Amino acid sequence: MAISQITLLGGDLRHAYTAEYLNSCGYVVTCFGTPDFPYQSNIQLAASLEQALHTDALFMPTPFSKDNTHLFQKSSSVPPIPISQLSGMLSHPMVIFHNGMPNIFQEQFENADCKLYALSDSSRFATENARLTAEGLLSEVIRYTPFSLENTRILLLGYGYCGAAIGTLFSTFESGIYVLEREISKQLQAEEHGLLALSEKEKKTILPRCNLVINTIPQQILTNEDLALLPGDCHIFDIASAPFGFSNDVSSQFAIPYFRLPGLPGKFHPKTAGIIAGKAIERMINHGL
Repeated sequence: MAISQITLLGGDLRHAYTAEYLNSCGYVVTCFGTPDFPYQSNIQLAASLEQALHTDALFMPTPFSKDNTHLFQKSSSVPPIPISQLSGMLSHPMVIFHNGMPNIFQEQFENADCKLYALSDSSRFATENARLTAEGLLSEVIRYTPFSLENTRILLLGYGYCGAAIGTLFSTFESGIYVLEREISKQLQAEEHGLLALSEKEKKTILPRCNLVINTIPQQILTNEDLALLPGDCHIFDIASAPFGFSNDVSSQFAIPYFRLPGLPGKFHPKTAGIIAGKAIERMINHGL
């Protein structure tokens, strides 16, 4: 399918910079529900959702939604975009780019004969976005912790793209970084980078001495029994997407500081993150989809 027109729906400033990049590549770009931004004059701002959907391709926001009812919109003068109406409003099948659309919504668009492409399927995009996530996390850790990172003990949950980027960045502070990861191949990767992959038995000995717990996995890995072993001055940073790795009441239940921090690239590096997304879309289009 030839693509010359792309519409960006909702999102935060990352979407604005993605629009600028795709426009510079020669695509006809339309925005609807994106933040107010000094767009180039040839970027179209749709007056309605119906108008916005007259296009070849859509780029959905990151995160896709925060309430599972409307598309994520950081700030916009247009009304919230209801997800339930979108697939029914499409006048023809189209290509849809996304970064983490939940499966239940993917099925809705696939049933409308749309072709979905996840940016995270690109290892280049995933690696670059993980690096931005690690940098943003470092800023938040420095902001919220009362101690230096030097010689701290860090328990890192998960060693995917984000876990690897975090391990690399935080190891520069001579921190002791311990990794909980189920996949053997990723355990070996962590060990090759100077980190210590823990067994379940070893985990019990590390928890009482942890200064930081960093979670990258969107599911609960530490049990309540594990959490009870953490010292009171340990800080938990959860960068996973929904449903996250800890419940909202972990702070009150265990008297441990807990920070839920999804979407760090959008908060700290919207321009770079937006360009990275635009380049990923451009590569997918140029490779023929």
